Amino acid sequence: MHNVIIIMGHGNYATGLKSSIELIAGIVDNVYAIDFVENDSDITLKHKIKEIFDKHPKSSILIVCDIVGGTPFKVAAEFVINSDKDVVLIGGCNLSGILEIILQKDNVSINRLAELAVETTKNTVLHFEKSKVQKSSNERSKTTEGI
Repeated sequence: MHNVIIIMGHGNYATGLKSSIELIAGIVDNVYAIDFVENDSDITLKHKIKEIFDKHPKSSILIVCDIVGGTPFKVAAEFVINSDKDVVLIGGCNLSGILEIILQKDNVSINRLAELAVETTKNTVLHFEKSKVQKSSNERSKTTEGI
């Protein structure tokens, strides 16, 4: 199975995430980053995506965008609708979700990768509260007293 992943987003979102992924997981083949910077337009994004599609004519492609409904997402959606390839689009994933699919990218289908990204992102968002940490620490110290 030869899957390709394209990360897209506003500013340097895509290259920043790819840099983080490489720091954690090493260099991974067939993972591309497309930044949507100030000088770009929907037309330049289309050209960048098309170049990657042309390099991988027989591959399934998962496109991960930063914001659902943003320009990169809308441009990518056109490729999903108009392509004869197996192309899947997701938006709003965090680094944990993207890292999970990078590590699994050639082991499961492109649709399963999309599901994994969404599941992992949902499961790795946390609201850390000081009061809960202090309460938990106090409860632990009470249970260990007297040993």
